[in-house]
Amino acid sequence: MNRLRPILDKLLHRSQHCGVAGRGIFDAVAMIRDSIAYAEMSHVPLCILSLDFTEAFDRIAHRYLFRLLTKCGFSTKFIALIENMYNHAHSSIHINGHTTGPILIQCSVRQGCPMSMLLFALLLNPLLTLLDQKIMGIRIGRRMRTTVVAYADDITLFVTSPADIPGVREAIQTYERATDASLNIRKSKALVAGSWDVAIDMMGISYCTDINILGIHFTNSIAQSVNTS
Repeated sequence: MNRLRPILDKLLHRSQHCGVAGRGIFDAVAMIRDSIAYAEMSHVPLCILSLDFTEAFDRIAHRYLFRLLTKCGFSTKFIALIENMYNHAHSSIHINGHTTGPILIQCSVRQGCPMSMLLFALLLNPLLTLLDQKIMGIRIGRRMRTTVVAYADDITLFVTSPADIPGVREAIQTYERATDASLNIRKSKALVAGSWDVAIDMMGISYCTDINILGIHFTNSIAQSVNTS
């Protein structure tokens, strides 16, 4: 972990606020708050999507992890150290005094491991990069254009045009195919701000018109991320 953390700033997309020195979870929350305020004051259309992936840490395929580390340019020695932590790992299920045979574990990053949050931030990086390419995002004053903010597996998108929705869907589906991840439509939320039309279908994700309710959703997501880390 100590060897990986110092170089994450060079590897991770600027929207990822987990594991990078100088970025924090409150910076992500501040960006969401400022975007809502800007859209409300200027009446520009804005839909803020809070994405939730089912069992995000548990479903990541190990084959994707190892290929991504190679693509990022890590040495074969470093990758071998990571592979030693995950390859040939087994679990057994104990029910009513009976234990099953060994079950090979081929997915997930280990809960409670100090490496897990950093590895997951790396694993999510291609999705954040792809989303940044697919949508226009929002620009407040002279700030850099912002399309997405993330803290580990908590991802928030800033959609300003219905034309961006197919790109968002395509990026998510590409990530799902590569990693075995699965977007949880029911737990994902969309917040309308400014002049966004709620009649627009947001990939089946339900709209939330009460900022206080969405605030609870964000707070719970943040608490889960902090507890995981």
